[in-house]
Amino acid sequence: MTATAKPGRRRTPLVAVLGILLIVACGRTSINRDQWQRMSTGEKTLYVRSLLGHDQAATSKGGQPPAHQRPAEEYVKAIDAAYVQGESRNVDIVFETMGRPHR
Repeated sequence: MTATAKPGRRRTPLVAVLGILLIVACGRTSINRDQWQRMSTGEKTLYVRSLLGHDQAATSKGGQPPAHQRPAEEYVKAIDAAYVQGESRNVDIVFETMGRPHR
């Protein structure tokens, strides 16, 4: 017999590292006021759509109607307006305050 390692054993650390990277990369990120103001309208809309997707996922798990039912573009305008008025919290926190409360 030869003293070589089994091919599957060498891949285990690589698969573990890739799995950890995937979890970290897919984690929800927060965007602060300065980052938001530097984003294009398209980037802002995409970010809000991701927040709406999170809201939809929570809705489907809990059976509650979604807290955010307006189009993403309306939320983008509302967040922009909040920042013009001096809001300083992260976008996801501002977004959460714009939905109707869950019961």
